[in-house]
Amino acid sequence: MDIDKLLKNDNYVIILDTNVLLNVYRYSPDFSEFALECLRKVSSYIYLPATVRMEYEKHFHAEFSKMKRRIAEASKGTETQIELAKNKILRSCDGLERLHFPDIDELREVLSEKLNAVQQAFNDFFEDRSSLDLTQNFWEETDHLMELIQEIDNDNQILSAPSQKDIFDWCDKGEKRYKENTSPGFKDAKNKDGVRKYSDLIIWMEILRFAKTKGKNIILVTDDVKADWWENVDGKKHFHSKLLKEFSETGQNVVAMTSQTLYAEISQVYNVIQTDSVEIALQMTDDDYCKKIADNVFDKVEFDLMYDATYYINDETNIGSEGIDEFEIIDHEFIKAERVDRNDDIITYEFTYSVTLEGTSYEYWGRDEDTKEIITSPGIDHVLEGDIMVRVDREADIFLDFEDDDNFETAEIIGGALEETRYSDRVEDPGELGYCPDCGNPLNIENDGGNGFCIACALDH
Repeated sequence: MDIDKLLKNDNYVIILDTNVLLNVYRYSPDFSEFALECLRKVSSYIYLPATVRMEYEKHFHAEFSKMKRRIAEASKGTETQIELAKNKILRSCDGLERLHFPDIDELREVLSEKLNAVQQAFNDFFEDRSSLDLTQNFWEETDHLMELIQEIDNDNQILSAPSQKDIFDWCDKGEKRYKENTSPGFKDAKNKDGVRKYSDLIIWMEILRFAKTKGKNIILVTDDVKADWWENVDGKKHFHSKLLKEFSETGQNVVAMTSQTLYAEISQVYNVIQTDSVEIALQMTDDDYCKKIADNVFDKVEFDLMYDATYYINDETNIGSEGIDEFEIIDHEFIKAERVDRNDDIITYEFTYSVTLEGTSYEYWGRDEDTKEIITSPGIDHVLEGDIMVRVDREADIFLDFEDDDNFETAEIIGGALEETRYSDRVEDPGELGYCPDCGNPLNIENDGGNGFCIACALDH
């Protein structure tokens, strides 16, 4: 796509959604400056729906404040975690000392050296990125995005505000459309109320009216990638066919894209210099990100897998009636991950891992008549193999994404397909095992030639 040709020769203008504007505050500092520079290059072609302008006015103060605070406190979270880990590790030596392990002072000294090296690596990271300080100063006093929005205001590049009658008619139309899951905006119906739940539709109606009355082709830029704006065709996102059909009634053309695609196109055509972090932000795919965090994701669900693996077994097994209290994870391998949903800034992925587990189960044989303790069979050793699926939610914050390997909100096992591939009975007594004629449980046949003793019946046979 030649964006320069579309704008200068083909009668296109750029219309930005609210989320594109607010995301400028949410990106990494370098990326925010880069995004602003890109928008400045094409500012004379940018038009904003009146609803977008109003929504921006409502939220920009809070987002600007969050961004300044995030930059100022960028290092504090990790620094605190390092200090807590250091104290915890060194305190663990106290327990070893109470158990009279030798050379504890030497161990403390070695651990302190290693932990200090971790702290120094962190300090070096921020010293090498002194540009963060410059970026903080760039945003400290002035909201440069608001300056750009005011320029767009002054150049009369705001679409005509809808009247009260327009709002009433469009909301009435929206109620009918949402019942039929007609795009756009029906995905917001459950999470918003009143006129707010129709905001996407109102913006869309503003764009349709503008394209038709002004005779303009539209480059629509939105970071809302839900299914009421986009549809999946052969594994790729395409602007929704129903929206394309509706827009065609204006007699004009529409091209839809996300802000990152817009910035990439502008930077190439208008020679906007990209810093290293911006290059990463533009080129790092979901696949790269998921590979980066795969080990940390598995660490988060490892405990649950050890104790709940039986929930994810597909077929019948030979697991005894007492079950398996704890599995040992023998091996695991990251297979794949894919994005399955996006809700504003929260991205949801599904990770798949291949795992091999071992565990020991027991059959219930009764209770000892004297001690009342439960009597179980010798252990049955099991091997389970297969896949587990893990749901991962992450906040779409580029500043965190590319500086912190552990940037995801939650990770939980949502399913699995495990099969028992091997099992074997343990023989915990040197005698051979026969079976009790009364209850069918194994007999311990002594080497002295007796018939055997049934542990469950507590009788000789």
